[in-house]
Parts: sequence; structure tokens; C-alpha cells
Amino acid sequence: MAGPFGLSAVKNLRDAGFEVTLFEQRDTIGGVWASSEDPCILTTLPTTISNVSKYRSCFTDFPAPDDAPAYLPAPQVYEYIKDYADHFTILPHVKLNTKVVKVVRNKVDTKWQVHIRSGKEEASLEFDKVVFCNGLMQIPSVPILEGREKFTGTVIHSQAFKRPEAFTGQKVVVVGLGNSAADTATGLVGHASTIYLSHRRGMNIFPRTHSGIPLDLKFPRRLLAIKNILARHVPRFSQWLFDREVRSLTTSVFALDPAWRIHPPPSIVSHQPTITDTLIPCLHAGSITSVHGIMRFLSSSSLELLDGTVLTDIDAVILCAGYQPRLDLMPDHNPTSIPQTKDFIAKTGYQGPPLARLYQNIFPPAYASSIAYLNYSSLTEGAVPVGDLGSMAVAAVWSNQYALPTPAAMNKHIDAHHAWVAELAKGDTVYAAIVNEGPWLSFLHEAAGTGLNEYLGYGLQGWWFWMRDWSFCNLCMGGVLSAHVYRLWGRGRWEGAREAVVKANRDVVVKKGEEVKSEDEVVLLGGSVTSVEI
Repeated sequence: MAGPFGLSAVKNLRDAGFEVTLFEQRDTIGGVWASSEDPCILTTLPTTISNVSKYRSCFTDFPAPDDAPAYLPAPQVYEYIKDYADHFTILPHVKLNTKVVKVVRNKVDTKWQVHIRSGKEEASLEFDKVVFCNGLMQIPSVPILEGREKFTGTVIHSQAFKRPEAFTGQKVVVVGLGNSAADTATGLVGHASTIYLSHRRGMNIFPRTHSGIPLDLKFPRRLLAIKNILARHVPRFSQWLFDREVRSLTTSVFALDPAWRIHPPPSIVSHQPTITDTLIPCLHAGSITSVHGIMRFLSSSSLELLDGTVLTDIDAVILCAGYQPRLDLMPDHNPTSIPQTKDFIAKTGYQGPPLARLYQNIFPPAYASSIAYLNYSSLTEGAVPVGDLGSMAVAAVWSNQYALPTPAAMNKHIDAHHAWVAELAKGDTVYAAIVNEGPWLSFLHEAAGTGLNEYLGYGLQGWWFWMRDWSFCNLCMGGVLSAHVYRLWGRGRWEGAREAVVKANRDVVVKKGEEVKSEDEVVLLGGSVTSVEI
């Protein structure tokens, strides 16, 4: 897919000396940010606004436009992605209108045969290596609801929700409390006559801005470093502490009615928060009504909720139940085709979806030198720089600049990761592609050779950097968590990285109402701009 992950993979692999071809089944690049009316294709709507600010969700060596808002609307994200592709001359390496049907190993076990379809024509091409960048959200999750056959109204997954005006005058039930549900429900306001938001559990709900700056900038690198240290040594205490902090953050911004059942929320460790500025105001205004989860359909237009309430004259149900990644393009080497052992299930009690046997959620141990999945990692970081960093790491591994462990060691690491996922899933649900954020990002930086672990760590090199350039070091640790720090040092160093980091901090400081004239002033003000007390 020619979205941000695929495009940055082309750029980074080419930088490492590889010849690269990217296949995209649609007629345009942009991935989910290229809006489509096709109900079978997941895309943003023209009204969608990014949930992560441009400072944290941008390409590591290509800043978002200076005049763009902190949170880009979907059309601007699309233009930004196209500008990136143009800037790095990526388009000549993209084959549009070409669908990958499957990937299989050739008979002599030396290359991968990529079977493609373009229109009515099919072909099989051989490649040395394959990276899957087809996105985390590929297969809609559709819950099985009792009595579905009785209901004659519309039932769709949110993937097919394209035009809120199509529901004008209707009574609509939106199922879920994640980002898709919040966007869908609030998008229906002014169109649907009645909107029910049906959910079984609570959620951490955040606004986009807090105290005049993007909310995601309230968590500087220093705070995240403390979080990761605590998570490594006292995981339960760390989880309790940060769950408490994010809950208090929600209640400090929004007045929550207990009847909405938004709190208590699930842990921030295992569930991404919902980012919305409009849902809570709509609940207060009564334009959206919070109700319990659906138990069953009763008739052609009625359904029963888990608390016994019956909703009548319902015209439509929109299921915002999430997605699963697609890992079946390699039918002979599907990383989820290896079932969890009876011993693993007995020890952990895990009953969730299949877990892929991928080292660091990227590399299959048997073919780590030629296969990589950049569509199997769920975390709270901005997706665009994570994809950029991930392909930098893959490029380093495949160009022999970083050595992976032995297959046996990789499998041992996978077992430990699966045990961690199973522990999170006890008494709760968990996304199968979840990663342990701190150690996982540390691995990517180590493999990619960014130098970030060393220069912004607490070892000798980190302290030496702090002594030689203490003001900029403090800006990187306590200021805006800019994605451009990934390019300050190491193999992928970008000459414009320092200026981009300072500019991001200057922008945020100015938004706070401070006047700055030099880098030193940005450094002094920026270090306190995102401080959080715990």
C-alpha cells in the first residue's frame, strides 16, 4: 500500500542501496488518507481531522508545512503525503492499480514470487525481499449479534460509512466508543434524528488541545523515559500510576456524567484513547445518547440492550468494532497459522485472536533476512514516524548494518512477548498486534542506528551530550516530542533535523503566547512548555 508506511519504506530502502517497487491497488497514493466513496475501502472522510499533531505524526526528515494547523484535516494530510513522495522522487517506484494477490517462495527457495493483478492481467514477479506495508486496519471486525436476520434496517461496518447525509432523519445506533465511533456519532449530528452511542465499556477520552497546546505534547521524552523505566522494573505500579494520570487528565477537561459509563476506562497500556473534541459536548447537549451494548435484535426495527432497555423504530446500526491486520498474503508462511500451544493456553489462559510469530512484531524467524511486516504494531505513538523508523530498521538489518539474534533467540523473545500479551488480556480484551512500547521503540532505534538511545539516554554518551550541549539536550528531553530527533544523529542523519526540532518548539511556544527571537530563547521556554506533574 502506498500510504505513509509504504512510501517511507521505498525511500529508506533506496537510501540503503536497494532497488524497490511498491504495489498499490488503488489509482492514487496516500493510503487511508486518500478519500474514497467505495464502501469496501477504508479511508478517512473529508471532514476527518488527524488525532495526532503534526509535530509527532510527521515524516522524520520532512516537516509538515509551517502554515498547517497543529492537527491536519484529512485533505491536508493527503497533500502532505503527496509532497513527501514528490520531494524524494518516490512515485517512479510505485505501481498503481496493481493488487498483490499472494506471495510464495520459489521452488528452489531463493526468491519470493509476488503474484499481482492489474485489471484483467495477472503476473508473477520474483523479488529477493518483501516488506508488507498494507496497514494495520485491513479486515473489518464484525461482531455476531443474535437475531440479526430479523432486522430489516441498515447494518454496516464503519468502513462503509461515507456520507452522514445518507442517514438524514433516521434513528441510528452507533456501536463502539473508540475513535471511529466518536467520529461517526458526531458526524451524524445534524443529519440523523436520533443517535444512540452503544458501548459495553468505558474509555479514556482526550481532547486534541490542552492549555493552549496539542495534548500529545504534554508528554515529553523525559516523562516517557520515566514511564518506560517504571514499566520495566515495577510494571503493575507503573500501569496503576499512568492509568490514574490519564483518568485525571480526562476529568480535568471534561465533565463526565456517570450515566454515560465512560469511566472507569480500560488501561491506557492495552487500549488506545479516544481523541475527540466534540463527543462530550454532544452528550451534554443530548444530540447523542449513551446507551448500553447491544444484546440482540428483537424485530425488523427493534433491539434489546444489555441492561434490558428496548430501542424501537431503529433505521440503522453502524458497527465501529475495529479492524484486524491482514497477514494471509503468504499462504504457505502465514505468521498466525502456527496455533498457540496447549501449554501456553494452560499457563496463560489466553483466549484472544491468534498471535503472529514475528520477532519484534516485524520479522519471521525463518525468513528474517527477506520478509518484514510493517503492519503489525499497535501503540500510542504517531503512526507516520513509527513507520518511517521501522523501515529504517528493516533497511539496516537487510544491508547488514545490524545483526538480528539467532532464530532460536528470536523465537524465545516471541514466546516472552506472547506471554506479556496474554497477561494484559486477563480479564480484558487486547489487540493482538500490541507492542511493549518502550522496549520496542528502543529496539527500532538501535537497529536503525539513529543514536537516540545513546544521545538521549542515561549512559555515558547521554551525559556527555548533556554536558556539551545541555540546552538543546534539555529541549529534546523536556520540549516538544518532535519526530525529527530521529534524524539528529546516526546513519540516517538529516542536516535539517536540529533546525526542525527548534522550529517545532518555537511554534508551540508562540502558540502559548510567548515571544521568542533566538534558539536559546526557544530552548529556555520550550523545556517547560510540556511539563506534566505526576
